[in-house]
Amino acid sequence: MVEPLKNAPRRSLPKLSELPPFPAPSAIPEQSPPFQIPSSLEDLKSALLQPLDNNMGLAVTPVWPDGARSAHPYSGGEKAGHARIQHLVSSGAMSHYKDTRNEMLGEDFSTKLSAWLALGCITARHIHEYLVAFEQGSTPLGRGAPGYGKGENRGTAAVRFELLWRDYMRLCTRKFGPRLFDIGGFRGDRSYPWSYPDRNPEIRAILERFLEGRTGTGLIDASQRELFLTGYTSNRARQNVASYIAKHLGIDWRIGAEWYEALLIDYDVSSNWGNWQYTSGVGNDPRGEARVFNPVKQAHDYDPKGEYIKAWVPELRAFDEPDQIFQAWKIPEHKRVELGLEDIEWVNKPLKRIEYRAGGGRGGFSGRGRGGGGGRDRGKGKRGGKGRGKGRGMEEEFRELSLGH
Repeated sequence: MVEPLKNAPRRSLPKLSELPPFPAPSAIPEQSPPFQIPSSLEDLKSALLQPLDNNMGLAVTPVWPDGARSAHPYSGGEKAGHARIQHLVSSGAMSHYKDTRNEMLGEDFSTKLSAWLALGCITARHIHEYLVAFEQGSTPLGRGAPGYGKGENRGTAAVRFELLWRDYMRLCTRKFGPRLFDIGGFRGDRSYPWSYPDRNPEIRAILERFLEGRTGTGLIDASQRELFLTGYTSNRARQNVASYIAKHLGIDWRIGAEWYEALLIDYDVSSNWGNWQYTSGVGNDPRGEARVFNPVKQAHDYDPKGEYIKAWVPELRAFDEPDQIFQAWKIPEHKRVELGLEDIEWVNKPLKRIEYRAGGGRGGFSGRGRGGGGGRDRGKGKRGGKGRGKGRGMEEEFRELSLGH
């Protein structure tokens, strides 16, 4: 048992007075040909970037929309990481985290600490110690912010829980090893007939539209474009994107996980792959295949005016009707012609026309398993069962940092 959680972590390690020496060149093994060990910073950068191109293999790449702002405009390093934690504490964002973490626009709705954690600039212990000092009122930091000196609150408890979830994903990696990357996941479940783009040109074309942010589902397209352009997208958006490719399109979930690995500034192997398994129904989620996010319902809940979607999909900025922003195929034909949208493929032919009925739970779960959104329906079968769809289940967290969202 680790409760109360705030009493469990060990203290941060003290700062080193000096760094250990570099290993002697003779201690570095030779690199097997045709590879060579870089001997300069420029050689290292060239070797790292050589397999990549600016378009990431996409035929149609997103373009930065006028007026759009990154939700992750930060610099790396230990000093910047500590400054971010101090800002979150002193501004009251830590205390409000539980209430704001599912938003999608802005900088302080979530901690954004995941990149510093993933790169080792700060540690979970650092964050915990800042929280303890704030809760106890033992330092001036945060004086005047909500909750100062009043013990653990909803926000600080939620941040700790995310850090615990982050550790849990590392435990899963230690336990399951290479199954982290297996199509059947931790469960070893290979019963679902996943679609593979290298075996079917039609699936390849569908995947390309998904990666380019041209699905015709507003929330998915906004997130994919934001990710490509900024290296970041929110927790709420990540959950929906993962569910969309795995549950609505039925495409090998590992392609989505690898795409995130290539683009996320806060990429972390355990959190990324473990959470993709979780959302795809092959990981440690008690709901498994029954957890299906409905991105239209989710947009109604978390982007009700379509502000996030319109920020990253400027083609939709002229519209105020949420249903037309969330699914552009609902735009009347005369409006499409008037605004020059009549020949845009994702407006006329979305990958999925997703069913949405008002009055479900706030979680926005679909009532069916994979393929349940219409279009290429794969049927209900063994893995399609009825979703319970009410409430938020395990708080619906993708937990991608699991703090960084």
